Amino acid sequence: EEDEEEEADAETKERAAELKTLLDSFTPEQLRRYECYRRSSFPKAAIKKLMSAASGQPSINPNLAIVMAGITKVFVGEMVETAKGVMEELKEDGPVRPKHLREAHRRLKAQGKIPGSVTTQKRPLFKRK
Repeated sequence: EEDEEEEADAETKERAAELKTLLDSFTPEQLRRYECYRRSSFPKAAIKKLMSAASGQPSINPNLAIVMAGITKVFVGEMVETAKGVMEELKEDGPVRPKHLREAHRRLKAQGKIPGSVTTQKRPLFKRK
């Protein structure tokens, strides 16, 4: 047990050092965005309501709502970062605008990072002779 605890402590310290190195390399703007990202969350009640409407189930497991809120947060973060990249390419600054988000969505969809966006060719059930 003690070996496991020491191993876990070593991993935690290693992760903390990696995070510190990463944060030290951020520009002030990136650091500000990262801090906002860390503090942000989606309301669990809204996530539960949306999941309930989409699934048709009257009640949603609270743990599932937490997981979905986390996945949603990661997705939104990736959309915003891609949109910021679009802005840099266009040499624009200021807030992210709808055209940047549309282009970010298009790019993520092309990369297969939007759920359900990868189209697969299905074989027909019946063939004509």
